[in-house]
Amino acid sequence: MDSFEELGLAPALVEALAAEGLETPTGLQTHAIPVLRRGHSAVLRTGPGAGLLAAYGIPLLDRLEPGRTAPGALVLTPTRREARALALSLSRPAGATGHRVGALGTPWALPGHSDILFATPSDLLAAIRGSEVKTDQVRTLVLEGASLLLEGAGAEEVTAALQSIGAGETQIVVVGDPLSEAVRDFVEGHMRRAVFLPPEAASRDDGASAPVQRGRLQVRTVEEDKEDVLLDTVSHRLEEGARHLLAFVRTEDRAADMGDLLGLHGFIGGPPGDTEVPVWLGVEALEAREALKAWDGNPASLTVISVDVPTDADELDRRHGMRDGEGIVLAHPRELPHLNRIAREAGYTLTPAPPGDRQEGGDVARFLERVEEALRTEDLAPYLLMLEPLIRKRGSAEVAAALASLLRRKVARDAGPSPMAGDAGAAPPAAWVRIFLSIGERDGVRAGDLLGAITGETGVSGDQVGRIELKDTFARVEVQESVAAQVIRSLNGTSIRGRSVRADYDRGEGRRKGAGGPAGPPRR
Repeated sequence: MDSFEELGLAPALVEALAAEGLETPTGLQTHAIPVLRRGHSAVLRTGPGAGLLAAYGIPLLDRLEPGRTAPGALVLTPTRREARALALSLSRPAGATGHRVGALGTPWALPGHSDILFATPSDLLAAIRGSEVKTDQVRTLVLEGASLLLEGAGAEEVTAALQSIGAGETQIVVVGDPLSEAVRDFVEGHMRRAVFLPPEAASRDDGASAPVQRGRLQVRTVEEDKEDVLLDTVSHRLEEGARHLLAFVRTEDRAADMGDLLGLHGFIGGPPGDTEVPVWLGVEALEAREALKAWDGNPASLTVISVDVPTDADELDRRHGMRDGEGIVLAHPRELPHLNRIAREAGYTLTPAPPGDRQEGGDVARFLERVEEALRTEDLAPYLLMLEPLIRKRGSAEVAAALASLLRRKVARDAGPSPMAGDAGAAPPAAWVRIFLSIGERDGVRAGDLLGAITGETGVSGDQVGRIELKDTFARVEVQESVAAQVIRSLNGTSIRGRSVRADYDRGEGRRKGAGGPAGPPRR
């Protein structure tokens, strides 16, 4: 499908999408919009990166008459932050069509009078009980991040929200990738005639690879703006000898913005095939391929970068197949489930950029393998949104370390006396002691700095370091008794953040018998 107009959308809506730089529908949008416009319920097995919001948001704008006094569509999200972000994104095209969009639990005027209302299930139920929102006019219910919404008690809240909707045939749209058992149970109980997109036969992921392996792509996970990472990648690749970089983005407007940004930093950008400039900016991969036919350069000197994650497996292959299946993809964490799926479908192997270098063995390696399996198979986008406030406050590394600690302790409890990989005759739990360090928060250190110094200077593993307690002028760190003397000896006289450190046993603290590990995650 070459345009949104071909999907039968109203001209005003097509113009509103064009104003947002959306002129050509993604594969998901091409299949989902006609189904949802006709009022069918659907399960969208996908995530951010595939054009998800527009896939269900455009049909809502097309089906609903604007100017209602109560919502005609409800979009349930796991967090208020996500509700607000999605509502803001949809508000721009909605303003051109006369629709009003709102988000409960956020600074939003009269959200209960919106045509399309975004909310967490608990906020929605509270607003219904307080007569702030009426649901008798709701025709469509969307579950964004269904795996998290339907976990545990959340399923009861979603069911209560569904029951609050007035009588009649309600269109339900479920979004998730992959589909958890809780989601499948909900679909079976409430959406027996739902359409699966992609079709159910293709959506059940058995972990098998595509029959043909086409290449290997490096993935750089980006928590900040992709523009900054693109500039860094361009700079390093040119220094390493690349003659040209071909950077793919999703729209012409975004390509123009990227060109301006590159120019401000001294990098000249232009269309694919222009031998006078080092950076080529592409939108349509087939057009870029055609332009490069006249280029007589060495393909090995070209680096292909997907700044915006490809929307489907075909687009990924069109972009990176031109360079023997190699290249770099910049992806926000919430886009990783989608990228993992389309890479498997297209026959591409994803590796970190730069590649990781794991040296650990034994139970640590098995633990990391379990984490990698979760990265490949779980619907992580809702959890990333849920954790975003903590990540902004503490940083992603510390949040990940805390969650890993909680997970390993749970595994240890579930497994009994031999956590992760021990045998029935495993040695008794290690004893832990607390050491004192003459450096604290006033010196600008964080828990991660201390952990890095301990493991780097002493050679002990992270498993042998427990709780890190930071005070203004000092810190206490729990380590296994067997390595405590080594840690003290190695750290004394070293510098952390430019300050010399004194290390000793924490006086007055007795030895603590571990029950399989440290008392808790590192913390400030």
